[in-house]
Amino acid sequence: MTKAKRPAKTLPLWQHHLRSHDYAPATVQRYGGAVRRFLAWFAEQERRSITFDDLTPIALMSYRQATQQRAATSTTNLHVVALRLWCSWLTDENYLVENPAMRLKTVGHVEPDAPIPLSNNAINALLRAAQRSRHGERNYAICQTLLQTGIRLAECGALRWSDIQFGERKGVVLVRAGKGNKARTVPLNSSVRTALASYIAPRLNCRVTLRAVAEKWSTLIPSDPVWTSQKQGALSDSAIWRMFVSLVVDCAARNLVPASTTPHDLRHTFAHRYLEQHPGDLIGLARLLGHSNLETTRVYLRLSEDDLAARVEAIDLNAYV
Repeated sequence: MTKAKRPAKTLPLWQHHLRSHDYAPATVQRYGGAVRRFLAWFAEQERRSITFDDLTPIALMSYRQATQQRAATSTTNLHVVALRLWCSWLTDENYLVENPAMRLKTVGHVEPDAPIPLSNNAINALLRAAQRSRHGERNYAICQTLLQTGIRLAECGALRWSDIQFGERKGVVLVRAGKGNKARTVPLNSSVRTALASYIAPRLNCRVTLRAVAEKWSTLIPSDPVWTSQKQGALSDSAIWRMFVSLVVDCAARNLVPASTTPHDLRHTFAHRYLEQHPGDLIGLARLLGHSNLETTRVYLRLSEDDLAARVEAIDLNAYV
């Protein structure tokens, strides 16, 4: 049998080896998925497929570090174990001369950094891109809703008109389909109400003002979805995701936002801005975000690497300040 010329081609053979050594099918599948994630990460970083020569201790440790930043410790360690098994097998089968994962260790529990919020420039770039997009009023209103309330994408996509109380001076959104099936209410500030007014005023056949829209709000059909497609069907979560990704691609091409930006970053940004205005109010923020455990909310009190670097740079011991 001809030997595989690329690491990716060895995966079926390796997984067959695991199954023949009494590894559970679910475990074999998880290990295979972990190695595929590593291969995809390398291809994304290097803009090319990995070769056997690229399987070095540095590449594996870099992937472990990248995984730590976005995944739970248990997930990171599963990936480490999978890579160690795979590299050991590659060495035994003479694909590799030396095992690059020999010193690749699992990690202990590390508190994650606080999620990094978007900058004002990045936020404004996304909102401008939304306004210029094909369904500008709708897409802008979706982005403002995510940004100004901190609700999750799925929660936003599930909204019906009956979930929104809209007034000229105040408003509230009821999140019925919260995580864990827990409902909560979140206030609507003037920015999101103005965006909603611009979106719905044409359907209400009224002027684009908060007062005019508030007066006609009760004429909306309560059970209708808030976000609709061109054919007036409910906009799916995947469609909202694709819309947002298109905005990110547009802005990232001009270096206005990080290419990795997701709708969830708007939720993180909302949380950071809330704590900037109301330092230490974890209870209030947890209620708005729908967290049942304050420890989940407490992550926003942690400093990011950039925050720590800036503080270290500014201490008196730095002679170049």
